[in-house]
Amino acid sequence: MHTVIVTGASRGLGRAVVHELNRRGAAVVATARSESALAALEDELDNVVTVVGDIGSDSTRREVIETALRRDGRIDALVNNAAVLEPIARSADAEAGPWSDHLEINVVAPVHLTALALPYLRASGGRVINVSSGAATRPLAGWGAYCTAKAALKMATEVLATEEPDITAISLRPGVVDTAMQATIRSDGRKVMGAAGHDRFVRLHEDGELLDPALPGAAIAALALHAPKSLSGGFVPWDAPEVRALL
Repeated sequence: MHTVIVTGASRGLGRAVVHELNRRGAAVVATARSESALAALEDELDNVVTVVGDIGSDSTRREVIETALRRDGRIDALVNNAAVLEPIARSADAEAGPWSDHLEINVVAPVHLTALALPYLRASGGRVINVSSGAATRPLAGWGAYCTAKAALKMATEVLATEEPDITAISLRPGVVDTAMQATIRSDGRKVMGAAGHDRFVRLHEDGELLDPALPGAAIAALALHAPKSLSGGFVPWDAPEVRALL
């Protein structure tokens, strides 16, 4: 049985990944800040254990690794999904504190959690799936922190793939998914994003074009379990032909 760690697992895309991994027979260590949501996951699914905590905390990251090892003695995959959008602010209004907090969660946490997991991923020939975004390559007004963080995570994935030939490391672009982050964009984004940028996301919601989290969630789970080495270092859309083949 594969053992997979999933961060940001309490809702949205992360929750969908946990459900699909469970359906595929994997054991999951799920982590997030919401104790009630994680308790519900444990009640719903077999072979899921949870760690409540902030992935931006070093102690939480170490507890996640220790929990996986206590459970099964191995780690086969790591899905770095946890992320925040805030601060939504123009560059002229950037503040050091919010930017530092953002980068701690969106960049430092996945990089450090991966480092802690690497000895066990090497042993299993495992996989790291870093959930990225089109914002890694497309600048958006008001999203300076998020665009910067996702670009940094994309490069960190490429470096990891270069350094670690025994594992497979992928940045996955999940599309525009119907999550709480999208609700935040619609409610808080107009002032800093401008009308045109904000209205695009509003229209996607109104026209029913946001993706159900289950769709990219299934793709992430399939990659975590079966991604071929040929994809290592890649910036991969959730619906790429190589991913569809795994589904």
